[in-house]
Amino acid sequence: MKTNLSKRMTVTTVFVILLGVLNIVHMLIQAAAAVGVWSEPLAQWHEDLLWFQICILGGYILFGITTNVFAILFMLRSIKLMRCGEFFSKHNAVILWSAAPVYFLYHFFADNMPNIYGLSNIEINFDNIFVSMLLVGFAMIYSTGVRLSEENRLTV
Repeated sequence: MKTNLSKRMTVTTVFVILLGVLNIVHMLIQAAAAVGVWSEPLAQWHEDLLWFQICILGGYILFGITTNVFAILFMLRSIKLMRCGEFFSKHNAVILWSAAPVYFLYHFFADNMPNIYGLSNIEINFDNIFVSMLLVGFAMIYSTGVRLSEENRLTV
């Protein structure tokens, strides 16, 4: 049983790392194409909205990379904990608590990327709020698991 769980966690972690790295590369390529690293810039920079467009592009890259790094770190720490016979840690709880606002900001900027290509509207999706609240819920449950695990260690 323990080896099956370990194998599944390892496969899942490899999958998360692969998708995270691919997503980071995709974001960087998309940003490079927008600013015109290889050819003419795809972005339509407007003088009156330039600060907003730069903020959208920078936020997309910053929070996108951070979201992927959080997912990778969470999985790697979970495997490390599992090999030690544990599952809950304060570090992973902090990652989950931090992931909720970072995820929301990443998708806010991703949804508003069309603004650098000529559109001029701000979009906030209910889905982003919902998933961010789900992450907060998972963080609360995980934090409770951390607290119960610590209490259990003290009573034994």
